[in-house]
Amino acid sequence: MQNKILSNIESLIGNEKPHFLLAVSGGIDSMVMLDCFKKMSNQNIFSVCHVNHNYQENALLMEKLVTDACDSNIKCIIKQISSSNITSNIESQFRDLRYKALEDARKEVGADYIITAHHADDQAETILIKILSSSGLSGLQGIREKNNNVLRPMIDISKEEIIEYANQQSVDYLDDSSNDDISFTRNFLRNKVFPSLRKVKNNIHLPFLDLNSRIKEVNRLIDYTENMFYESESFNKTKNLVQINRDIFLNLPLLIQLRIINKFCYQDKSMSKTGVREIKDFFRKNKVGTERKINEVTIAIDQNDIIIFKSLENTIYKEVSAGENISDKDFTFSWDFHNKPNYFADDLNTEFIDASNLNNTLIIRSVKKDDQFLPLGMSGSKKVNKFLKDKKISFYKRNQSLVVCNKEEIVWVAGYQLSDKYKIDQNSKKVAKLNFLRN
Repeated sequence: MQNKILSNIESLIGNEKPHFLLAVSGGIDSMVMLDCFKKMSNQNIFSVCHVNHNYQENALLMEKLVTDACDSNIKCIIKQISSSNITSNIESQFRDLRYKALEDARKEVGADYIITAHHADDQAETILIKILSSSGLSGLQGIREKNNNVLRPMIDISKEEIIEYANQQSVDYLDDSSNDDISFTRNFLRNKVFPSLRKVKNNIHLPFLDLNSRIKEVNRLIDYTENMFYESESFNKTKNLVQINRDIFLNLPLLIQLRIINKFCYQDKSMSKTGVREIKDFFRKNKVGTERKINEVTIAIDQNDIIIFKSLENTIYKEVSAGENISDKDFTFSWDFHNKPNYFADDLNTEFIDASNLNNTLIIRSVKKDDQFLPLGMSGSKKVNKFLKDKKISFYKRNQSLVVCNKEEIVWVAGYQLSDKYKIDQNSKKVAKLNFLRN
């Protein structure tokens, strides 16, 4: 068994010679693991951490068993967990507290990896629990052999092999009495369901390991496809937002769509079943102009793109004197008084205006929600955002749009439309030239 554990560790981390922290509970699985590492002590540097849950009847006996097994040659850290505040979802909360305690111990001893004694039967139970919970493909992969700095090199070793080793090597261990409580789903499956399944197939863990292997390959294929998409021209990520070609995205397989949304809206945490249904429905409707808020992130469907962002708040406000040229990271703007042009070129970046009512300063600023102006050639005012939307300006560009103002009055929706109040006519005596360019 030592050789198998060593081989599995090497396949997970290569030829590193790190410091391991063994998670040893005092049960048969972890005590066998400890015994194997003690026999391999000349090949590995390791310490031990025992997490006392203070929940089992024999918790103190298990703690003493571990400390005695370590004797004076192996550094053993004892961490205590209080169960007084745990009233529901006990398994999950204990697991979270246990891994936090193990991580604290890892840092304390300066270990590189935590090693747990999860084995093939644990994997089979976990996968069946995931199936019963209708988990997605990622969840169905079960227990990871390597999860960040946690290694599980016994995951392909069966419980039967562990029991056989313990008997042959006379390994001392204590049974955890809480494992008999079938009110816990895992214990019910372990004590009631799997014994019946073994009557059909003795090595019942093997088909679950095989299923896990196939799911890993499917997830690798999904990972590959997802990463290829991030490298494509259909995907663009900047500091403030993610911009995705709408048609390409909506034609991606659903699993890839969900992976992308999960990555940028849930930070790769598991998406709930309700969340999956809502996202599917949102993209099925595919209505331009709609938005969906997820946590602190917003998804917006635009004419050509899917936009994902936390905040597109635009807070530009600059006072610009005549003759001054200002440069921002996203645009440049200048203006000055000018002779009346002989003709008007079709150039959206330049505008000539009647300057009769101007003083020596204009303001260029971000569009406000309730901004209104009188578009050239129209008789009534219109909200700037509505004007831009009607011109089919993309969601992102609308949020980045700027207006040039004479005090509070909008003179020009920069690069898009002049206010009718500032058009040049035959009576115009004073003229100004405005220049705006997106970088």
